[in-house]
Amino acid sequence: MKKNKMYAIFIVLSIVGLLFSCVEDKGSKITLDINEIEISGIEFRYDKTSYFDTLKVSPVIDCSLEGFSEDNLEYAWFFCQNSESLSNHKHEQISSERDLVYKVNVPPGMYTIYFQVTDKSTGVKYDHSFSLYATSQFVRGFYLYGDKSDGTVGLDFVSMPMGKDTTLIKDIFINSLQIKGAKDLIFTGHKDNGYNALWAVTRDNQYSIEYSAQLERVDVIQDQKLEDRIYPTLSSVQRPFHLMNICPGTWGPNCISLSGEARMRLIVTENEIFTGNMAFSEAYGNPINRDNANTDQLFKPYPVAFYSAAESSVSYVCFFDMTNHCFKKPGHRIMSSATKCDKPSVDSEFPFYFDQNKYTPVRQIVYGENGYGNNGRSYALMNDADGNYWVYAFTAPMEYASDPIKHYASQIDLSVATDFARAAHYAFFSEQMIILYSVGNLLYAYDYNRHDLQVIDMGAEITYLAMEHQSTLSPSDFIVATYDDFEKGVVRKYSIADDVNTIKIVPYERAVWGTDLKVVKIIWKYSNY
Repeated sequence: MKKNKMYAIFIVLSIVGLLFSCVEDKGSKITLDINEIEISGIEFRYDKTSYFDTLKVSPVIDCSLEGFSEDNLEYAWFFCQNSESLSNHKHEQISSERDLVYKVNVPPGMYTIYFQVTDKSTGVKYDHSFSLYATSQFVRGFYLYGDKSDGTVGLDFVSMPMGKDTTLIKDIFINSLQIKGAKDLIFTGHKDNGYNALWAVTRDNQYSIEYSAQLERVDVIQDQKLEDRIYPTLSSVQRPFHLMNICPGTWGPNCISLSGEARMRLIVTENEIFTGNMAFSEAYGNPINRDNANTDQLFKPYPVAFYSAAESSVSYVCFFDMTNHCFKKPGHRIMSSATKCDKPSVDSEFPFYFDQNKYTPVRQIVYGENGYGNNGRSYALMNDADGNYWVYAFTAPMEYASDPIKHYASQIDLSVATDFARAAHYAFFSEQMIILYSVGNLLYAYDYNRHDLQVIDMGAEITYLAMEHQSTLSPSDFIVATYDDFEKGVVRKYSIADDVNTIKIVPYERAVWGTDLKVVKIIWKYSNY
């Protein structure tokens, strides 16, 4: 590092190559005192957040001559654009003030800043350099996705950089296409073969969205379209495609890709299930949601692939056939090679049938979820035409040779579970037999084993409710988003106790974030890309 280098412009100094604190003029017998300047009070390195923090530096300047006025000094701060290259240096002056106040509006990276002091009376220059480490505010945290008050889609980010305070960064989505009607946000956690990892789903379309941590704001990637990767030949395939899910997604705080070494991926649209292997190229052929590889007839899939959320890689899943009311699995030992789906090989009534047509009235799926607790059990909420509801708990198969492992079927007591059928959102607490649900402003927690009910008035309409194990690997955490016209959006995080005898919900006091959005989806992201 360069520290306090002195540059003289006097001819006599350049001739002898030496610097003196005083110089004697032998012709006139006049001694000239040179003011030596020492710069201190500057740290070796400053860590700041790109596009967010302001760098403030107040150097200490000591002069060797008594009574020397700093009015005789000039100051300059330079930002080095290419600090690693000695031959391709590019410096930009960013200030001429004594103290530096600099908004760090630069991409994340390591930079060098130089402070230069010039003695105006002699032209001698002194400089001091230090490092600026600019980190991204978009590496680690939660995406908040929803609608603005004008109906256009918006995106905020709850930034949680390691070792720094949590900050809500609003309005990071440029939305140059002015898309409207937020419905879902899907994050696959990594980028393969040029295919993007973040998708914004609206009521009538889907859009690939930039997610690089190097960017201050993101926008639609207009040359990335779902249709460009799907090449079906079946006449029953319905275009345009409407994306419902991409799975498997990510696992854990570091957002490990669940596709693992197999690089398997499923795309679930409103009417199709496509599967592919990303080891070669991400391309999808004919859908697999059919009972025979020789038929064009497709069944309508429920848009959740069931697998263990406790596993750090996924090689197999199962589905629910909404047309034929039956649980099914891909019909091949290698999921990406499947061309059809099969029913489980064995079906019995206890504790529930895989084939829901065996019940009168037939049962249909209402909601499905992959839990983290109890070794990654999956859950399905079922109902029938008589208005009855059941919770099915099972473990999804790990391979084609296995069927889902059934754990229990428990009926909801609607005399206790107030307004259960009117719920807008459901979420399963996988450590206990508790289901969360919301109706308007009210958050309900219902223990369907002890038939106990707790109610919390959130004070505004609940727009989002989901368990949240991703960021901490805690099966007890969940997130609620509310919205009203006065307070706008509020996101809160809670914990529910793992207690068989009571329902106890505790808020995280510091995990409360205000947003202008009517939030419909919250996703954890940890990615340096």
